[in-house]
Amino acid sequence: MKKTLRLIFIISLVTSAVMLYRESSKTPEVNNIIFVIGDGMGLAQACTLDSASNFERAQNICFSKTYSHSNKVTDSAAGGTALACGVKTNNGMIGMKPDSTAALSVMDRLKAEKGISTGIVVSCELWHATPADFYAHNISRKNHTEITHNLYNSTLDVAIGGAGNIISADSLEAAGFDVCKNVDELAQADGQRVAGLLASNHLSPAPERKDTISLAVAQALRLLERNKKGFMLMIEGSQVDWAGHNNDGEYLKAEVADLNRVIGQCFDYADEHSGTLVIVTADHETGGLALLTEDKTPTFTTGTHSGVYVPVYLYGTRANDINGIVENIDLPEFVYKVMNKEVLQIAGTKVEGRKRLK
Repeated sequence: MKKTLRLIFIISLVTSAVMLYRESSKTPEVNNIIFVIGDGMGLAQACTLDSASNFERAQNICFSKTYSHSNKVTDSAAGGTALACGVKTNNGMIGMKPDSTAALSVMDRLKAEKGISTGIVVSCELWHATPADFYAHNISRKNHTEITHNLYNSTLDVAIGGAGNIISADSLEAAGFDVCKNVDELAQADGQRVAGLLASNHLSPAPERKDTISLAVAQALRLLERNKKGFMLMIEGSQVDWAGHNNDGEYLKAEVADLNRVIGQCFDYADEHSGTLVIVTADHETGGLALLTEDKTPTFTTGTHSGVYVPVYLYGTRANDINGIVENIDLPEFVYKVMNKEVLQIAGTKVEGRKRLK
């Protein structure tokens, strides 16, 4: 009898240990994605800060290749399509494959399959190339009116940015959006779909717009987190790119400083909300930036884009599951996989057999 009891006791201990091991080895669940794109932001841009760097808080860092299907130097349309849809396409195309067929964004795919909420917050016009890549499909980024109609017919739950003198509040309302004209109105919004048209054109440059983007992000997160199935929010520091094109060092530093504040805000959110993954990257680098002086005065070598790798900063749940030098199209694949609780480590180009988003 004693031997039987001892055997039962040992079996019970082993069973408990196995259950504890299985519980501890489960893949952590990612329910929320915050995807931050610094348009035109290479490694040098992130080094222009005069204050504490939230980039340095990242729990993991890798690098992304930015070339497009048609050119070794991408534009924002193709670069954004890669990040949104997981396909390399031709420069100028919005949410399309090179054969001009529509490419489904990872946002739309996750919404259709998992029922998550989706949103965008940008400092440019909402029909601009990078935000458009997440909801529109067009052969040319210049077809602003057609892209705007895609916005009205999109599945986005939150859209905040500039109206660009094209977007109609009436049309947004007809599509089911509650339209807000400033961050105070956003703070009061509680509809199922919310659009913030915070400027008639694009938003003012930093620091003139003060903390508008941070306040808009806070409201977007408040609205999106109501969905217990999770959410994906894309935030674009749009005007880092414009400063690079203008070779304007002060403008650039102000835009990077503003984005740095938003990144810190997102990392803090991940600390406070388990199951949140923050990814910070760029569609390309702009300006060929170099920092040659002791005071880090920006020195530009071009007025256009360059073809260099861009950094990818990760923070939060499963931040360490992607490493090395990766393709930009790996990032939406990574988002899709972790949101589906799949075990996946992407480690640069050494991994074979990876499936791209179709």
